[in-house]
Amino acid sequence: MLQTEIKDFSTYICINGDINALLKTTDCSSKNQNAKLWLEEAPMQIIQDMMAIKGNIRTVAIYPENGIRSYLRCMDGSSYIANKKTVQSTKTYKDVFTKCENGMMWKSVSKGYGDTFSTNRSDKIVLYRKIVDLAHKKNLGYLVIGTNKEPFTRLCESIVDGDETGIVVIDKNGGEIAGAGKINKDVHKYLLSKKFVNQKYNTREEHFSYRNYEIICSQMGLNSSIICKVVPKYSMQMQAYDIAYMPILLLVGMLAGLLPLLVIISNIFTKPLRQVSEAIRKFAKGDFNQQVEVSTSDEIGEVARCFNKMVGDIEKLINENYVITLKEKESELAALQSQINPHFLYNTLDSLYWQATEAGDDDIAESVYALSQLFKLVLSKGQGVITVGQEIELVARYLQIQKMRFSKRLNYNISVDENINKAKIPKLIIQPFVENAIVHGFENVSKPCELNLSGKREGEFLHFEIEDTGIGMSKDQIQEIWKQETDKYAKQRIGRYAIKNIKERLELKYGDKFKLEINSKIGVGTTVILILPYEGEEV
Repeated sequence: MLQTEIKDFSTYICINGDINALLKTTDCSSKNQNAKLWLEEAPMQIIQDMMAIKGNIRTVAIYPENGIRSYLRCMDGSSYIANKKTVQSTKTYKDVFTKCENGMMWKSVSKGYGDTFSTNRSDKIVLYRKIVDLAHKKNLGYLVIGTNKEPFTRLCESIVDGDETGIVVIDKNGGEIAGAGKINKDVHKYLLSKKFVNQKYNTREEHFSYRNYEIICSQMGLNSSIICKVVPKYSMQMQAYDIAYMPILLLVGMLAGLLPLLVIISNIFTKPLRQVSEAIRKFAKGDFNQQVEVSTSDEIGEVARCFNKMVGDIEKLINENYVITLKEKESELAALQSQINPHFLYNTLDSLYWQATEAGDDDIAESVYALSQLFKLVLSKGQGVITVGQEIELVARYLQIQKMRFSKRLNYNISVDENINKAKIPKLIIQPFVENAIVHGFENVSKPCELNLSGKREGEFLHFEIEDTGIGMSKDQIQEIWKQETDKYAKQRIGRYAIKNIKERLELKYGDKFKLEINSKIGVGTTVILILPYEGEEV
């Protein structure tokens, strides 16, 4: 119960909207100038009041990942390490972020022990937990809650019922959280060993013998603590258990006749619990529309009401973050599709004008046709997904028109396997790289330049490569493309803005199942490698 109470307290901190907003802000410098930052922009007064009321919670620390200064609060004369980099170098921090499946760890911290504490005045049971943005699966910070160890010890002592009996509470990493009574050294060593702790909680025997001792175990879940009670085999207590076996056998025989009735009664009482369990299972698989019908006012009903509220809050969080972000990207795509670089249009029309003035060249007709086809493919009736063949045709029309401007200075080759022409890809996913190569790589170069576009299928992936012999970029320039804010590039030429836009659109559609790589060398040229999951005609 104590661990559950502390965990619920940590969950409140992790999901609080004001705290999350502070952990997500990019305006860290100006906000850090406010000496009352945490009290004015987050519900820390409420948290401090809860600490005072509960009594067992003695220390709270929040280490943000975005650069906001840490929140450090201690009520027992202890003090936390203020330097976030020092805290990040600790083994506990690394284990929480890399080894703990749920990003949570319990640990017994002795008086004077360092870890996240620069000064620790008392023995504590400490909860370490990462704070996560559920919508974007991004780490926002590191939460450390220190609690008084005495209640855990008293609880263990209340369970001990004999001089030879012992209790030990073990965390998932084999650390002793609390204990009481007398436990044999060899038994104690075994219970803290990886051999015992690493057993799957749902297959670990609840009652087993080790040496001359009987061990009774209890663990509520995969990441919860393990409670072990150790009793000598031949203690008076175990003899009493043996004596009790006979009436138990008689009772089992009597209950056998009542089994059908017990099943009916059990179903009545367990049905609501099964409904809650099924809803939680579906929720864990990503179905966020789960709601449990609440028909009782007991503990199960309360669990159902809390679950419904949690689902509603998480759904709201997703709608406020992920859905809004998705709509923003859709708007950016719509804006991208509705804009054609003015300079590109001016130069093309200028070329057509002079060709028409100086000579009645048939190339004019072909150029006008190429331009019309380019417009048609760019607009695509508002479609966000087109075929590889359509995207390659768009690139070909664009290069055909640009060939008019650059003449012999531009040579290009398109080599895309025909067997991938009907594969589906997001629109304007290749053409902007070609445009960027010409706009930024060729325009200010007097020497002839070459551009090669290739595409093929390898297994379940599409591989595209755009290679040019333009002016190239430094590593810093490439990094700058990914770092720049959208608003900054929106005022510049569309080519550079489109690169960042492409990456963001690919992340929304494919998650981490794509690869976008830019390799470049100044004076040599640039190569763009794009790998996408293969999607056939039926998308």
